[in-house]
Amino acid sequence: MAYTIIEVERKTGVSSRTLRFWLDKGLFPFVEKDKNGVRYFSEKDLEWVIWVDCYRQIGMSIEDLKRYIFLCAKGKSTAKERLEIILKLKGKILQDIKKFQSILEKLNFKIDLYEKMIIEDKDELNPLSKDYIKRKKRVKI
Repeated sequence: MAYTIIEVERKTGVSSRTLRFWLDKGLFPFVEKDKNGVRYFSEKDLEWVIWVDCYRQIGMSIEDLKRYIFLCAKGKSTAKERLEIILKLKGKILQDIKKFQSILEKLNFKIDLYEKMIIEDKDELNPLSKDYIKRKKRVKI
């Protein structure tokens, strides 16, 4: 089955504007056009759209994506190089998770302070309040 850009948008959640941008950047060199220039995506193309969206969401550049797609088109002889690209992305994501976990801990600490402040009716998080000055620890380090 073949899908238009609008149908791909509905199926994948990737906006038609983004799809057109990616098409113009050469990220889907295998998508076919009819005699009127209308592009049609196959079922396999939809998988590529989902993967490209995933890679873009984790920060992979357009140029790196083009390189990856080029390597995919070259076949299994490039599998090691493609694996290295994916492992590098995984490493970045693991670093991001660690960073966001630390941020989440700080936010939870702040939420606990606010909940305590509401119960005790003290304004410990306002630098102009006398309660703030008495407070020793304002952030979890």
